[in-house]
Amino acid sequence: MKRVIIIFVFLSYSIVYSQRTLTLEESISIAMGESYSIKSAEQSLVSSQMNLEAIKMGLRSSVNLEFDLPRYSRSLSSQFNTTIGTEQFFEVGYTTIEGRLSITQPILFTNGTLSISGSVFGRDQFGELTGTNRDYFSNVGIRLRQPLFVFNTQAANLDRAEINLEKTERQYTQAEKDIIYNVTSSFYYLFRSKKNVEITKEKVAQTEISYNTAANKFKAGLIPEVEMLQLEVDLAASKNELLNAEQLFEEARNEFKLLIGLSLDEQIDVMANLQYSPVEIKTEEAIENALKHRSDILNAEADITLSKMNIDQVESQSTIRADLTANYGINKNDEQFDNIFNNFEDTRSVTMTVSIPVWDWGKNAREVESAEAGHNLNLLKYQNLKEQIVKEVLSAINRLNSAKARVEVLSKSVDVAVKSYEINLERFKSGNITSFDLSQMQLKLTDSKINSLNAMIDYQIALADLERKTFKEY
Repeated sequence: MKRVIIIFVFLSYSIVYSQRTLTLEESISIAMGESYSIKSAEQSLVSSQMNLEAIKMGLRSSVNLEFDLPRYSRSLSSQFNTTIGTEQFFEVGYTTIEGRLSITQPILFTNGTLSISGSVFGRDQFGELTGTNRDYFSNVGIRLRQPLFVFNTQAANLDRAEINLEKTERQYTQAEKDIIYNVTSSFYYLFRSKKNVEITKEKVAQTEISYNTAANKFKAGLIPEVEMLQLEVDLAASKNELLNAEQLFEEARNEFKLLIGLSLDEQIDVMANLQYSPVEIKTEEAIENALKHRSDILNAEADITLSKMNIDQVESQSTIRADLTANYGINKNDEQFDNIFNNFEDTRSVTMTVSIPVWDWGKNAREVESAEAGHNLNLLKYQNLKEQIVKEVLSAINRLNSAKARVEVLSKSVDVAVKSYEINLERFKSGNITSFDLSQMQLKLTDSKINSLNAMIDYQIALADLERKTFKEY
């Protein structure tokens, strides 16, 4: 029994404290499926897709079926009484059971509507003068409604939906680029925090060695007490620095898990192989690629197209409008239900309605001016965005070149600092330098490691930022 308990506790411990070690590629893969940002972008994309599908479905035939089961009415009606020669009120009413079927087909290219409708009803009419009568009625008709000389709203709505879907698809692509950059930046920040902990641990270990050496030399009377005390202070400071570094590492790890969509309870570590691979950037090519493929500049162009359509639609409201309505139908009324489906009578009508705007106190003119101002604003935004993109690309290239120069300068500084520290540690042991001198060399070693690490990470992040801003992989 004790063995079972021990095994269970061991397994539970292993499950709780098992740790995943993530690479940058694995982190990006997780974020692409689990992060809040990608899920939010996916829902926006689905919304635009379904909106376009709804508009396309709306251009197909729609069928509606209605029933009145029943429709009842009773009221007083004024009628002329021939017996007494005056108007009198009599109670009249009816009870109707009716079914109606309508089929409607929008006509995209003409902005018209073709509809077929049919109805059948049976009716009981009652009144004080007429008693109760029952009759039946059937009707089938076709109707064409065709606006003339007006803006095609059906085609415009379809175009708008398609353009908005394209915008959302580009926004989704931009969201992917942003996620890759944000995960890359956060990943390297976490990795830097981890390496800072390791560097600080090395510093603590080195300071402990120096302190122990100084303590032994003080006991032997080879150095004054102040030098030993100075190293004791340095040891305490380095331990405190280690605690702060560990705290920052834990905070960065939690933020990283939240970013890529992992549970805060999950234990993770990160592993990166920092290799310096310099890339050559052609400035003009980078700018051209950004202006050609960036989602924001393409969406700004789409906004210009949409604002042009809005101007055309608003201007059309002040022009002459004609509406052609043509109807043709067959129907029959009879007291016998079987007789309403033969020997039909036909009905037909054609109406041309012309609307001429005469005076609206300048309302439409102001609406047109408003639409034109919105269009001009989109043009200004487009021009400003182009300049902003050029500035962002140039800034990203300068940042990359700066990090590249720092990496090349600092690449050998760590090895030099390590050798210098080892030499001075031996000099301290032999009594040729003081504890203060050794502390300064140790500080230089730590700074050299951190600066080299920061330069390498800044280079990787700057490269990721440039790829995001130019839509180009290097």
